[in-house]
Amino acid sequence: MNDEEEIKDDEAEGAKAVGGEEDKSAEYLAGWKRALADYDNLKKEQGRERVEMRAAATADAASRIIPVIDNFDTAVKFVPEGIDDKLKNWLMGILFVQTQLDEVLRQMGVEPYGEAGDPFNANLHDAAGERADASAKPGTILEVVARGWKMGERIVRPAKVIVNT
Repeated sequence: MNDEEEIKDDEAEGAKAVGGEEDKSAEYLAGWKRALADYDNLKKEQGRERVEMRAAATADAASRIIPVIDNFDTAVKFVPEGIDDKLKNWLMGILFVQTQLDEVLRQMGVEPYGEAGDPFNANLHDAAGERADASAKPGTILEVVARGWKMGERIVRPAKVIVNT
């Protein structure tokens, strides 16, 4: 073999070695990019899970507070007539506590819904009963037995209502 042939063989081997290194480098780069994309997807998924867990915890806490507010609503319906000033002051304090609980739920993103006169919607309301009233349209809510509560579009508790037949 002459010198020229040896040089050509060395160049060919060098080119193969460089080509092999470039292939490895490209493979490592692709693996790194996949790992980076997997990590970004993991971060996004964990963020979604955190939001879902926070919403579930808020809904759970709200569902524990709502019965207390219902008891306040019921108690206020039965306030006796002609109470003295001392009892009126006590009642004002009780109503203030009720207002604070309502505000706590609102700060948590939980809002009440369901009013007399609204159309009945089986997705939002539970029919606690029916009653005929000629002055209202059929399918209209005549009375709200218990307010409904929702958090965004999520129903925490449906409103319990009396519906016009």
